[in-house]
Amino acid sequence: MTVDKKSIKKILVLRYRSIGDIILSGPALEALRLTYPSARIDMVVDDQFADICHGHPYIDYLLLHRRNRGNMSKFDYFMLNLKFIHKVRKAHYDLVVDLHSGPRSATLTLLSGARHRLGYRFRWRNKLAYNLAAPIGGPGVHTVEGLLQMLLPLNPVLPDTRTLRLAYPEEEKQFVRGFLEKHGVTDKDFLVMVHPGARVDVKRLPAEKMGSVVRWLIDELGAKVVYAGNNNDIAPIAEIVSYSGRRGLIATNLPLARLSALIGSCNLFLGNDSGPMHMAAALDVPVVAFFGPSDPTVWGPVGKNVRVVRNAPTMECQPCDQKKCPQTGMHCMTKIKLNDIKRAIAGLINRPASRV
Repeated sequence: MTVDKKSIKKILVLRYRSIGDIILSGPALEALRLTYPSARIDMVVDDQFADICHGHPYIDYLLLHRRNRGNMSKFDYFMLNLKFIHKVRKAHYDLVVDLHSGPRSATLTLLSGARHRLGYRFRWRNKLAYNLAAPIGGPGVHTVEGLLQMLLPLNPVLPDTRTLRLAYPEEEKQFVRGFLEKHGVTDKDFLVMVHPGARVDVKRLPAEKMGSVVRWLIDELGAKVVYAGNNNDIAPIAEIVSYSGRRGLIATNLPLARLSALIGSCNLFLGNDSGPMHMAAALDVPVVAFFGPSDPTVWGPVGKNVRVVRNAPTMECQPCDQKKCPQTGMHCMTKIKLNDIKRAIAGLINRPASRV
């Protein structure tokens, strides 16, 4: 099917979740804007990720989908989703771009009423949902490039650079400034965010090793440290603090807009392969990211001020599906060398790295 660019007045992009996926969709959104400069571009995201899209220059309107049923009955939640589909149909989109192509997004695409529907047609339901087949990138293709390749059936105008975008309200910046001042952190301090979170435990740098890095940052480089994460990260943070033997600020369970502002106030971000890692890269905060099971050529941070540290040499099982690690206790993340981490940090901040 050929798409007449002049006929495209309203576009709906589907990217329900998660933090990193939404941020990495930025260049694809820019490509849509360049390709259809006068079209309206709306985007569907799960309500809990709305802050990630704040002030995005290529999103005209955000449709928030309620992800968690909460106290609603199954019937009420079903009816809520029917109303959501009805809202989409009433908008009369000319083009739907499903950047995820999962069962939920494929269903919404099929029922959207849009004439042109782009997505990955790798399952039978998807073949029903999409009439424009998105090419599936091969191994080793970064997610940003894969999403741009997905748009090829539209004959897109691609951006010259792969720029990620993240913004936050001024009031969150002021809140963070007050928080830091209250705890004695000034603009002259070198502030490092340590974010030990990861979707699965096998993607976490061991707490003992992270604690050693923190101790080196504080003792050798005079840094101050702020820890961030959610409820699942509270115990790992306590372990890191214990191993480091040094104090740090604790800022857990922050709303995403406030977390963005806090990351943006830091001079360096240390963390595993996670959403906040991509937030830091999008905010142009120097990033040192630890990778093991996941492939950094596909999911690595994007930007000039980023460094990825892996175990060297890599193991035959890398990358893996991250579900059942047969190397429990001696997996890839445990083999990352402390001196490699220190060299990566020193290379970003132009300070000498002493040995352990």
